[in-house]
Amino acid sequence: MGKKLRNFLVAFVAALGLVVLAFASQTTTTKAADYTTSAGNNGLLTGMSIQQKNYGTASNINLTLDWSSKDLQPDLANGDTWTVELPEQLKVKKPGETFKVVDDNGDVIGNAVLGVDDNGVSYVKVTFDNVDGKTDYEGSLNITDGIGVGKNYVIGNNDVQIGDIHDNMTITDSDDDFSKRGVIEKDADGNSIITWSILVNRNSTSFPNLQIKEIINDDQTYIPGSLNIYEAKWSTSSPGFYNYDKNKPISGYTVNPDEANISDKFTISNLPKENQFYVVKFQTKIVDEGNTTNGHKFKNNASFTWGTNGSGTGGTTNQDNASGSVSGGTNSGNGNGVDIKGGVLLTKLSADDDSPLKGAEFSLYKEDGTLVAKNLTTDEKGQLSVDKLDKGNYYFIETKSPDGYEINTAKIPFTISGKNSEIVSVITKDEPSTETHEDEEGSIIIMKVDKDTQYRLAGAKFIVKDSDGNEVGTITTDNLGIGHMYNLKQGTYTIQEIDAPAGYELSDTIHTVTIGDNNEDGSFTPDLITFENTKDEDLVFDDSYFVKLHKVDEKDMSTGVPGAEYSLYTAAGEFVEKKVTDENGMITIDGLKPGDYYFVETSAPNGYEINKDKLYFTIESGEQDIQTIQAVDSRTEESGGGGNTTDPEDPDIDEKDDNEEDNEGNPDVDGNGDNGGNEDNNNGNEDNNNGGGIIVDPNHPGSNNNGNNNNNGGIITYPGNNNSTNTNNTLPQTGSKSGLATSLIGLVVLLGTVYFKRRHA
Repeated sequence: MGKKLRNFLVAFVAALGLVVLAFASQTTTTKAADYTTSAGNNGLLTGMSIQQKNYGTASNINLTLDWSSKDLQPDLANGDTWTVELPEQLKVKKPGETFKVVDDNGDVIGNAVLGVDDNGVSYVKVTFDNVDGKTDYEGSLNITDGIGVGKNYVIGNNDVQIGDIHDNMTITDSDDDFSKRGVIEKDADGNSIITWSILVNRNSTSFPNLQIKEIINDDQTYIPGSLNIYEAKWSTSSPGFYNYDKNKPISGYTVNPDEANISDKFTISNLPKENQFYVVKFQTKIVDEGNTTNGHKFKNNASFTWGTNGSGTGGTTNQDNASGSVSGGTNSGNGNGVDIKGGVLLTKLSADDDSPLKGAEFSLYKEDGTLVAKNLTTDEKGQLSVDKLDKGNYYFIETKSPDGYEINTAKIPFTISGKNSEIVSVITKDEPSTETHEDEEGSIIIMKVDKDTQYRLAGAKFIVKDSDGNEVGTITTDNLGIGHMYNLKQGTYTIQEIDAPAGYELSDTIHTVTIGDNNEDGSFTPDLITFENTKDEDLVFDDSYFVKLHKVDEKDMSTGVPGAEYSLYTAAGEFVEKKVTDENGMITIDGLKPGDYYFVETSAPNGYEINKDKLYFTIESGEQDIQTIQAVDSRTEESGGGGNTTDPEDPDIDEKDDNEEDNEGNPDVDGNGDNGGNEDNNNGNEDNNNGGGIIVDPNHPGSNNNGNNNNNGGIITYPGNNNSTNTNNTLPQTGSKSGLATSLIGLVVLLGTVYFKRRHA
């Protein structure tokens, strides 16, 4: 081989080695994968079970989802997601509820969020983080809060399928066969009366020879002719509601004494059917009108006996009772009468792929059109936030779209309740711009409200059809009463309600909208469309019982303490539920049955001593008053106050409060969520508890995530990727693989070239 040719080949091989090394030094980035569990498709799901088999229609379902990534090809990577679609027997009651996913060492490997998509399908979505380099992840999601009974259920046994895995649960409208409640009203002459409702044989079981005995207290008198009995049934479309035909009271039963002689008691017998759910209605007049405003409690008792007839030992007699009470003028309050200020977090996404959009500008208005703030611009996460908002209704208007996107000028409404400092989360999307005007697309935004109160209504479902009558898709309103549909081609569409919220009549209004540049501002998006619903007078909600616990600081009884974990037990010591106080120091537990209970603190917030005192309370059948239990914690001696950042000059002064005071009236328009300079924005407490789903590792069932990461305010920091544990506020990266093998090949080529060159030198 000639010298020149040899030198050329050596140079060529060396250059090739450098090229190989250069490419090998680059990280190969893989696209994040989504593993979806839907009907017949398990995704990462390996097992599913419903703990505790009996549930009422207002109960929280205790759901466990087992999962594994051992057999995945490729391996599970950062940014991968797992979406579990829930069947119609289950529904998400708290969209936006988040919790952590941890490994057997307690390290966070992902975040989960509960949600409802635009088609009304409930889901649990996990976004994985910190999983690169390990292939054998497996565990369980144990969700005890935020999932309830859906619409497609039956009273009795229900087969529940997630993926291709089945379990069952039994649905009862109530564990009680009998219940009673009263409502204070006015008659035609303005007199105060009470309408009593006794629910008899609620579960439609067999009650032969049933007798109902009612005793009326002396603070009321029976209103002659008001007694009526109706056949009732539970609604299959509105869980927790029952209905009866008010125009068709039954006959054929016996009242003793007869209707005309009823005074302070009566007995009903000889009901036509022994396995029928009945509603017994009657009214009493309040003797002392003053008792309607002084907090006086009106209480009546109903007792029930039934059994088979017979002589000697051949007959059986059973007994039960139901008491109902109602109070007038029992409103209560605390504080100085000033409504609590709230905040809002807006997230702007692409309508194509839900990626966050930076640079969208908005103006914020009150409902009456008063400008609150302008030039609010979304950050790299597509977010902006405004805090210290007074109670009331507001809306955003987009004034400038991000580069490459069409402006969406529909109002984005939200409400600040004034009852707590929760952050309201709203999401809006923009369609990408196209090269030709004819290809531009638009969107629809609807709002569902109660016709009388204008309260926002979740769970309304609408069908959208094009001008030819073809179905385009459906829209379901979220917990803010808002629903969207994006990427609609230009044309005319009709919107019609096909499923009303629980307890409401179906609206017969059909709205027609046009997607095109016919709007005054030239945008392709019509203005906000509002649908009103009227309550279904034939449906009656069967109130479940609930209790509130308020945790306060011993030194300041008006200050709520967040992050305190409490367990609720029956008086017999049976565990019921575990929850953590929210940012206002509150816990609410619903779906409770009459009986005796107690709370006990199981984990104190940072900076506070645990209080092991049992806090007892009683729920009475028919009791309508809301019970609030007050719990007090003392600060630890070394603490400056509940784990907050403190002022060294005065350990009882919270530095965050100082920041908020200095920034009063200055909205956080940079989207960083610092709300007035507080960069941490979590009261210095890194263990903000989610108050919801517990993640249990099969190998360490005693370790869970209670005490970590509270998002009770409903903030979804990034839809589908709630990085609440990501302290640097960056999005998790997609999975990556190093080019180690390629690097070695390049290195061998270079070393071989050097050796060859030196040998022939």
